[in-house]
Amino acid sequence: MNDQQLDRNLKSIGKECFVTYFKYFADSSLSNQYIARRLKTERGYTDHACQTRTNHARSIIKAGRAKDALIIISQSKNVPMQIREKARALAAGKDHA
Repeated sequence: MNDQQLDRNLKSIGKECFVTYFKYFADSSLSNQYIARRLKTERGYTDHACQTRTNHARSIIKAGRAKDALIIISQSKNVPMQIREKARALAAGKDHA
């Protein structure tokens, strides 16, 4: 996955969503359906939007670009400070989620 694809996937997921649900996306023991249901229940996204977000997030992780994505988010002025701080902590391996 190149930088352009990473950026496109992050836009499809939503930076805040990627960080907020990172521990679920990264947990390979959880099914895509479980995560999608959780997103639908907690965020009210449509079924298709939930599946898209889950698939794109997991493709970032599978490609080994999760840390890069978290660093990008931690430097983004378009997300709340709390999300940037959480992204920074996750990128550093300090999961305080």
